[in-house]
Amino acid sequence: MNDKLKILTTKYLEKYKVLLINSPNILLQNMKKKKIQVDYFQFYNSVSSVYSSKIEGEDIDFDSFFKHKFMNIKFKPGYTKKADDLYSAYDFILRNNLSGENIINVHKIISNNLLPTDQQGFIRNNPMFVLNNNDEIEYVAAEPSIVKIELEKLFADLFKIIEEQKKRRMLELLIISFSLIV
Repeated sequence: MNDKLKILTTKYLEKYKVLLINSPNILLQNMKKKKIQVDYFQFYNSVSSVYSSKIEGEDIDFDSFFKHKFMNIKFKPGYTKKADDLYSAYDFILRNNLSGENIINVHKIISNNLLPTDQQGFIRNNPMFVLNNNDEIEYVAAEPSIVKIELEKLFADLFKIIEEQKKRRMLELLIISFSLIV
């Protein structure tokens, strides 16, 4: 499959599969449950939302967001908006299939309190960079002229991998079915 991909590589995939004893989903399912009144995926979505927001420079802490999300504690308007958007985007991703249209929908959700409405759900066409605390450029994003092309390559690879996984799963099910018949 590696020679068919445009941007991703499967060079280390087999080694990763060997090293990975259990999938993350199995590990989460088998974890000893703590006594909290929150679904584990909602809990981890909230953790991810907070720490992704912190990476983007938001001043929010997990304790406050947790209380806001699951205990209905009220905070100043705006304090939780961007983390709420990320949480909503993660929830949307869990409930919907990967598609070009849904990627646009996720971008609209994530950028709800970040970008003007006319820029939500679109591929950017301007230069982008991130400044650190010293007002120095920390990261420069891909040039606008290649963003669409690279995204198309990425999505082509992702859909190809998904189709390959579906084929493997179907083969596994056929083998299991055949072995039950014999």
